[in-house]
Amino acid sequence: MTGLPPAFGRLDASWLIGAFWDARWWLMSSAVAAMCVWLWARRWWLRRARTMLRDRAVVSLVPAAGFDPSLEEIERHAARLARVPAVVGWAPKRAVGVRIRLSSDESRLSYRLEGPARAAALLRLRSFPDVDVVDPRAGNDEVPQIRFDGVPPLEPDGHDGDEDE
Repeated sequence: MTGLPPAFGRLDASWLIGAFWDARWWLMSSAVAAMCVWLWARRWWLRRARTMLRDRAVVSLVPAAGFDPSLEEIERHAARLARVPAVVGWAPKRAVGVRIRLSSDESRLSYRLEGPARAAALLRLRSFPDVDVVDPRAGNDEVPQIRFDGVPPLEPDGHDGDEDE
């Protein structure tokens, strides 16, 4: 009667211990298999996070001299940045965050956004009317865009508008 369960109403711990003892190899192999699967999944998740952190989108927002946003515009911009994790989807938490860097170069404020590559289109959207969106990785040979109200833009070099020369 060692392999049978105890009669109803009787508590006998030896039957339970015997059942676990008979299944010890099965339990041990299941625990090892579960640990291997967990370690593999964790390694894959961390590798995915590293890949996403390596491939980040960078956007610089350069405000005009008279830039003065309203509270509503600031809230809209913050709500847009808060949507980045939803745009990226199922990804490691550490790779989904948006980094904001403020810097000043020759008394000109630059607001730099770094985020996941999947959210690059969302980061490049213009949030404020007086802010230029610039790709800082484009190179240093890029001339900053200057805008004047009511004045048409200049023609490219070689086309001054004077045809007499």
